[in-house]
Amino acid sequence: MKNKNPKTRAVFVNFNSLTKIFMRLLTVVMFGLLTACTSKTNINDEVDYVAKTSSAFKLSDLTGTWHMLTLEDNEWVLFTACDADNTTVTIKGDSIIIGWGQDATGGKIESWSVENNKISLVVNDSYQTNVYQALSSDDGLMQWWLWEDSEEPAYFVHDRDKSTYPIIKQPCKECWEDCDEEVK
Repeated sequence: MKNKNPKTRAVFVNFNSLTKIFMRLLTVVMFGLLTACTSKTNINDEVDYVAKTSSAFKLSDLTGTWHMLTLEDNEWVLFTACDADNTTVTIKGDSIIIGWGQDATGGKIESWSVENNKISLVVNDSYQTNVYQALSSDDGLMQWWLWEDSEEPAYFVHDRDKSTYPIIKQPCKECWEDCDEEVK
């Protein structure tokens, strides 16, 4: 059925033209917002920003390998179990590797923040996202909260200072019956 009234048809055509212009404008605005909201920043940009805004603790303070200490007879020692390695934390750039003794977890540090001189690392290990926390103690040790249910931290020493602590190796006989190690 043809529209016999030309004025009605002109209004209808103008409305369609306005709708098309509005949709194009909306598309451009949405694209601009999407681009602005998803700007790609890498961890180094975030590290620089947080480092500039926080004078106390920086991610670079954690760089290197940290070895867990054990308190034995009121003395800190590096304890090596007979069936596992000592727990370590290694940070290099935006990567973290936690050696749990018999296995390890590696992940990417997605972000970090500092609150009350305690640093929190948000780590994606491709299976899940974990939050690990660290706090520098007055004696130069690093307190790490690595386990979800731990209320107390584990104490770690940096690789450069580990030679100042005695190494205690658990006797093989405490783990295995068929050990050739002599018991002292």
